[in-house]
Amino acid sequence: MPPSRSKAKTSHSRSAKPAPAPSPTSSISGDPLAGAIARALKESVLPGDTPLSEDRLADAALFLLETARKRGPEQPAIAIRSGADGHRTMGIAVVNDDMPFLVDSVAAALAAQGLAIDQLIHPVMTVQRGPQGELSALPEGEDAEGARESLIYVETTRIDAKQRRALADALEDTLADVRVAVADWPRMQAAITADADGLGDSEGAALLRWLGSGMLTQLGHVTRHRDGSNSGLLGICRRAARAILADASYDRAFAWFHEANAAGTLRAPLVVKANRLARVHRNVPLDLFIVPVIEGGKVQALSVHAGIWTSAGLGAAPSSVPRLRLQMERLLERLHFEPDDHDGKSLAHAFATLPHDVVIGFSDEAVERVITTMMALTDRPRPRLAIVPAALERHLFAFVWFPRDMLSTSVRLRIQAMLEAETGGNVLDWSLSVEGGNLVTLRVLIDIRDGAASVPDEALLDARLQAMLRGWTEAVATELAQSEEPGRAAALATRYAEAFPVPYHSEYGPAEAACDIQRLRSLQNAEPPLAEGRSARLYRREGEDNSRLRLKLYQLGGSMPLSDAVPALENFGFRVLAEVPTPLEQGRLATIHDFTLALPAGDDADSVLTRADAIEEAISAVLNGTAENDVFNRLTVGVALSARDANLLRAFYRYLRQAGISYTIYTVVDALDRAPDVTRALVTLFNTQHNPAFKGDRARAVKAAEDAIRDGLAKVEAINDDRLLRLYHAALGAVLRTNAYAPAGAEALAFKLDSAQVPGLPRPVPWREVWIYSRRLEGIHLRAGPVARGGIRWSDRRDDFRTEILGLMKAQRVKNAVIVPTGAKGGFYPKQLPDPRRPETGGRDAWAAEGKASYQIFIRSLLSLTDNIVNDKVVHPASVVVRDGDDPYFVVAADKGTATFSDVANALAEERDFWLDDAFASGGSHGYDHKAMGITARGAWLSVQRHFLELGVDVQKEPVRVVGCGDMSGDVFGNGMLLSKSLKLVAAFDHRHIFIDPDPDPAASWKERKRLFGLPRSSWDDYAKALISKGGGVFPRSMKSIPLSPEARAALGIEAKELDPESLISAIL
Repeated sequence: MPPSRSKAKTSHSRSAKPAPAPSPTSSISGDPLAGAIARALKESVLPGDTPLSEDRLADAALFLLETARKRGPEQPAIAIRSGADGHRTMGIAVVNDDMPFLVDSVAAALAAQGLAIDQLIHPVMTVQRGPQGELSALPEGEDAEGARESLIYVETTRIDAKQRRALADALEDTLADVRVAVADWPRMQAAITADADGLGDSEGAALLRWLGSGMLTQLGHVTRHRDGSNSGLLGICRRAARAILADASYDRAFAWFHEANAAGTLRAPLVVKANRLARVHRNVPLDLFIVPVIEGGKVQALSVHAGIWTSAGLGAAPSSVPRLRLQMERLLERLHFEPDDHDGKSLAHAFATLPHDVVIGFSDEAVERVITTMMALTDRPRPRLAIVPAALERHLFAFVWFPRDMLSTSVRLRIQAMLEAETGGNVLDWSLSVEGGNLVTLRVLIDIRDGAASVPDEALLDARLQAMLRGWTEAVATELAQSEEPGRAAALATRYAEAFPVPYHSEYGPAEAACDIQRLRSLQNAEPPLAEGRSARLYRREGEDNSRLRLKLYQLGGSMPLSDAVPALENFGFRVLAEVPTPLEQGRLATIHDFTLALPAGDDADSVLTRADAIEEAISAVLNGTAENDVFNRLTVGVALSARDANLLRAFYRYLRQAGISYTIYTVVDALDRAPDVTRALVTLFNTQHNPAFKGDRARAVKAAEDAIRDGLAKVEAINDDRLLRLYHAALGAVLRTNAYAPAGAEALAFKLDSAQVPGLPRPVPWREVWIYSRRLEGIHLRAGPVARGGIRWSDRRDDFRTEILGLMKAQRVKNAVIVPTGAKGGFYPKQLPDPRRPETGGRDAWAAEGKASYQIFIRSLLSLTDNIVNDKVVHPASVVVRDGDDPYFVVAADKGTATFSDVANALAEERDFWLDDAFASGGSHGYDHKAMGITARGAWLSVQRHFLELGVDVQKEPVRVVGCGDMSGDVFGNGMLLSKSLKLVAAFDHRHIFIDPDPDPAASWKERKRLFGLPRSSWDDYAKALISKGGGVFPRSMKSIPLSPEARAALGIEAKELDPESLISAIL
């Protein structure tokens, strides 16, 4: 079926068929019609174009033949097909009566759809058709008889089915416009000549005749009457007269001519641009030439000629173009220039350079402003701008000049965006020209018919252009000088400005660069230096949605992995939409990462920016590793807390988790976030009670905060939220002392609590406890009474070390009954221990060093809340509000992991001039060394000896098989395993390894244990493997499964051939 005028024929080739198809070349060998088209195609390939291969030529011929098989009178045949065999191409066949403008109109239609043409061949052939339009012959030769038809074959990029339908419609509309424009051309010629003959304005009449002489591609005509009716429809106006000009514009045109006619200043034709783009010849806005029809001295109708200037018309000398020549003569006269002097020639050159189709519609004042501006710039190119409102208040013409070195697509787009933003209009068309090799002229047509659009202040717009395009370093220095001394601003610009890549210049501008430079400079000069060299800045770009925000992250000396930044930003409640990195000096100096963020629901950019400093500080702390990266950071955005306040609530969440609450961190933060008034009141209450710098009536302020909490809790509907908020209230209220407002709080937060005031604590409830929290460690110290003694343990139980320490305090309370009134116990968990198995992170030395450093922080933090005795008087710690009585008694002792730390603790006590001095920590070089003396082990060994004697065994002489929990670096286990040389240690384990020696030699194994005991630190992995009996070994507890030899199974009474570490430990015990 042939394609109709209203529906294009579209074909799609298949990529696979049951049987191989014959080649296109063989298909046309017996078809004279296909052969004729193939020859015509081959002859029509333009010089310089790549010829088609034989197969492609034959395929194109068959495609065109199929399209041309049947075509109705004055109807085009259009077919579109996708490429076969996986080719990402698309073929287009157009068959039409031969007429002008076909090829360039089809090409313009494709370009308007965003398609680039890879191949275009256009043979014109003699065609014979039957009565129904069926193709019968393609006679060749000069004497061939028949109609001349245009065959167009195009190859372009493949598009989807929806786009193909749109393209087919566009091609049909284009060919329809071409047909009516060509068909009506003689009558349009007659119409423009008739208007010229009837026009009283001689220069206007000359212009119409000049245009009708081939300088205007006439495409349409309509006569518009006062009553809104149309007549004299020709060309494209026959198809869509109303698309030429809107009713409101016709009304303005009538009014414009009426006023001019009444004043005797009638000038015609009125030249304006249409919003509709021409489909014929070139895809540009239509030019409209409006001539008044005057009857009885009044304007009764408007004769409108639509078309586009021909290349000959646009390239004509201004002195030969009617009206334009008069404008030039009048301007020469007003400026007192001679045509042959330098200024006169410069003016003529400016006229020749500016587009005739635009300037000819300007008033004399507008022409003078644009021409003289351009003359001033020709010899010294620099950024300038001029705005000219078009007639009928429909459009603005913006002329923008700048040096060629600044030319780029991004610069053009920025200028267009600025024009749209300042006018409120839309860019309809633009064009570029480069004058004299140095000056760029950008001409932009802006639609301002929308009621919200306006004519902007040209001087203000020009100033913005200057700021946008002036020399980069100079522009940056100017912006820096707004906040820096001029000399320093120039020095900073010289140092940094050129490090910014060119795309940054156009995308962000000098003002933003100045902000970035100041942030980078502050980052470089930070004291102390930030650990990771990172900083943050929130900002908002003009015109962006209020639900979005921008964040710049600065990274010195390299770039920041997105895996570092994105999770951290999400924990602040932001959703990362995009990220654009800007490397300075290829990243050697720094990288600026610009993130586009979606804000949490209910927040807007303006309100968040009012708290920008606090949020930036919090983000920077997280990215530099000095603050926790978790969802408590959401509270700095959602509840408007400072990073310090959010950290306070985080510290108490960690404490409550140790105390046994089951709520996850997300549940807790959600509860705090959903009740922002209560959350802020809790922080206010804590600050009022504990900040020594508080001014005013503390009791009254506490009551006001308590009232705010009570009122806020009354509005909380969710039961879990209510429970959590009340638990926070009680826990914060139980705090007796804190170092949160003292210098020591910067290292680690310490809170002394009255444990009885904290709801739900497991029994036994301590008399007092001190909770220590920092990003580096967490710890607890429990006391059963005012005077209590107990050791400090290096715990390996991250999630429940308070449970561990509470059990030890209970035991210590019993053990100490005959020494001091009651017991105490402390423990800490280091959170940033390096992997001791990885040499690249320092191995075991680094692991031990971090543990020791964490112990020091723990002791210092405990001492920061402890009273001292000076000259027999109790002295409270500085910068701490004391809400309990005197409490100077605080001693520590060694425990698991801290046996060698007594001297460290005493040194810290001495450093603070603590009243107990080296009696603060028992043991050490000035006291009893627990490990060296082995007091605990010896006491326990007496019980072991007595037990075995009752069984008739002398453990000092007779071999005894032993399993144990510990390793040789420990105080109790280490000493205990050396108290008899007859012991056969079959198995042991600690938190790192499981040791198995099925049949140990007592003497040799004792010597090896003695060696390990004497090392500064050791593990079972240091045991000499050659001394382990057959079937034994040392196995890391990180193994998923541990193989068991027959010897090991026999020694331990185990039947399984392998066990996971936990099951093996249970079997050992």
